[in-house]
Amino acid sequence: MNAASQVLIVDDDQMMLDFTARALLSLGYESATETDAAIALRLLEENLQIRVLVIDLRLKVGSEGAQIARQALAIRPDIRVLLTSGDPAALQFAGRDMPQDVELLPKPYRRHDLAARMSRFIDPDAATIGAGLK
Repeated sequence: MNAASQVLIVDDDQMMLDFTARALLSLGYESATETDAAIALRLLEENLQIRVLVIDLRLKVGSEGAQIARQALAIRPDIRVLLTSGDPAALQFAGRDMPQDVELLPKPYRRHDLAARMSRFIDPDAATIGAGLK
């Protein structure tokens, strides 16, 4: 993992990991990718450079993304969380039990969707339209 990584992406779909990492890099954000939730939590503890966690709601490795997001916020209350899923209904349901500043992003998403979220997360004063919306 790059010491300068600002974003940690956790997903069990390698294509989504690759797409998200490439999209973030094109936007100027360094990222690290992980498929294992336990390793991702350890990375959050060890690397204070990480400012944003992008995590899939349904991980095939036996961990639910919403649970991991809550654990991540307990470890690092300063990080921002973007919870993603290809199941919009499940995403909305999971979002009801999340802190208000956790944002939801349905899959498939596009580069401009990530750009809008990252702008609010990293530089909230630069993007006030839609701030706080899920």
